[in-house]
Amino acid sequence: MMKVIVADDEYFARKALIKMLEEMELPIEICGDCENGQDVVELLEICPADLIITDIKMPGMDGLQLAEYVRIHELDTELMIETGYADFEYARSAIRYGVKEYLMKPVNENELRASIENVMREHSKRKGQEMWELLDFSYIVQNTKLCRQMFGWNREQEKKHYCMVLVNGKEKICHKTFMEEWLNRNGKFEQIRGFFFKEKKECIFLVFSEERFDLSKYFGRSTGVDMAYQQAEKIWISFSCWHSGEKELEQSYRECVYSMNERILKQGSVFFYSQNEDFREVVTGEQELRLYNAAQRGCEEEADSVIQEIFLKAGKGDISIYSFFVALMQIFFVLNKVLCLKEGQCNQKISAEYLLFDFKMDLYRFYDLNDIRQYVSMLLKEVCQKNTEREDSSMIEDLLDYLERNYSYDISLDELAKRKYFVSSSYLSRKFKSYTGQTFMKYLISFRMKKAKCFLECSQMDISDIAVYVGYNDPSHFTQTFRRFYGVTPKEYRKKYNV
Repeated sequence: MMKVIVADDEYFARKALIKMLEEMELPIEICGDCENGQDVVELLEICPADLIITDIKMPGMDGLQLAEYVRIHELDTELMIETGYADFEYARSAIRYGVKEYLMKPVNENELRASIENVMREHSKRKGQEMWELLDFSYIVQNTKLCRQMFGWNREQEKKHYCMVLVNGKEKICHKTFMEEWLNRNGKFEQIRGFFFKEKKECIFLVFSEERFDLSKYFGRSTGVDMAYQQAEKIWISFSCWHSGEKELEQSYRECVYSMNERILKQGSVFFYSQNEDFREVVTGEQELRLYNAAQRGCEEEADSVIQEIFLKAGKGDISIYSFFVALMQIFFVLNKVLCLKEGQCNQKISAEYLLFDFKMDLYRFYDLNDIRQYVSMLLKEVCQKNTEREDSSMIEDLLDYLERNYSYDISLDELAKRKYFVSSSYLSRKFKSYTGQTFMKYLISFRMKKAKCFLECSQMDISDIAVYVGYNDPSHFTQTFRRFYGVTPKEYRKKYNV
């Protein structure tokens, strides 16, 4: 159901327009009528609308000023302007505010219907795109149904060679159209398919070609420098190897993430996946022992000096990103052993494979060596200070970021405390509640329900698929929780609010 606000300072004209809209029997809901633009602004605060139909001339805030307000505040609202013949050219200037539909007064019913239907088509298309933006691409490539919906995979594509291109930005992602032009300008592709994913600020492109040419030859250092120069924001681009077939999509994404992680150790904007990187040991046994002894005595400065040695070695740029990842896991394993010692579990055998730090998911969120150095220092500080109550909020901020990226998965506070942050669960629980005002579980459930509501509003995903995506393997449990939060079942919510 598309929500509509009507604005016109002439009472009878406004009511006549509302009556005309109601008699069309379109899936729209009139959520308010106003005399001027200021009244619309106030109504939008309590009742967001999908479409505003406004007269161009009104006292106070007129139609153009209202359109400007919508654009400046980046509201997800379309505008349709009513105008008299004498004001038509004036109304056309509203194109700079994103106004696409104009109605000549007196309003013709057929023209009004056609304009409404155009807006609805655009609205539906945009909502469908929003669904993909909210999803995690790694989840999509593991779900055959979603994967085929997004790519429209067919037999012809199955025969073609493709590589995946991943574009990631530190602040904002580059414009998708610009990237398509860059790929076309520097490569020789038959087809380019691009998608934007909001959660990780990344664009994913599939580029198809009849032949498997050398990607580094066409997208080497010079084009990377050229791109960095043209873009206002810092961005990085990574290429997978060449692949064929739908079944290799997941592997191609893994390769993109692997090569993207090279930015942590190496300079440049463009990276290519290579299978020929040798593993080299970064952390020695002597360094592990020194780190352990210093950390268990609470000597933060001494322990930090050992970590600094490791990072200086990694920063020389002559080791692979996987070698560096193994070094990080060795550091985390030592910190984990110190936690176990403090909790009286020093005889318990713990394997590093159970630590909650994943090459694909966790390392990928760091942009350079300094970023991850600060993260390791935060963990070391928590371990060495023996869970003393401090004002430092960096650990909880990191945890909130982790939840935003991983809410789809089974998450427990106890596991996060012991396997990710190396503190006691009671300490992490107190810090979390102090920072957010909620218990961990209440926060997580509330966050998942908000995400579920977004998917119900802007996608046609099956409710059972939404349940799984937001962390509920039992659809009935998901339905009960959603009803407790919003007073209706997911099905009822979708029927009431979805277009």
